[in-house]
Amino acid sequence: MFKPFHQHMLVKCTITKTIKEVETLNTWFRDLVSKVGMKVVGGPTSVMVDEPGNEGLTGTVTLATSHASIHIWDEGKPKYLQFDIYSCRKYDAQIILDHINESFGIVEYEYMLIDRNEGLSVYAKEKSSYK
Repeated sequence: MFKPFHQHMLVKCTITKTIKEVETLNTWFRDLVSKVGMKVVGGPTSVMVDEPGNEGLTGTVTLATSHASIHIWDEGKPKYLQFDIYSCRKYDAQIILDHINESFGIVEYEYMLIDRNEGLSVYAKEKSSYK
């Protein structure tokens, strides 16, 4: 029987590479969902945003257990992204960081994991250069 574990991960990274193609980001989401053992039920949906100061690719995917989203700021220096994933299925944060690094080349990152089971509490937080 499935027992929910409500966890939310927020990630902010400076990066060396970006993705500019919608289908490439959609594939990135599908690969991530597979790696963390979840199931896509909607999307992924990605679009290029051209608002000044907010230029970059943004995307979401709906999971059977909730959602994940990303925005990549590819103009200016440094380039960076922000990502989040919420799920009622437990997942390994390192798998997510490694997946982000494979495509974007993390320079520095910070993340927090929020336990949403009995309220909201941060149970892990880290800020570091990528190994």
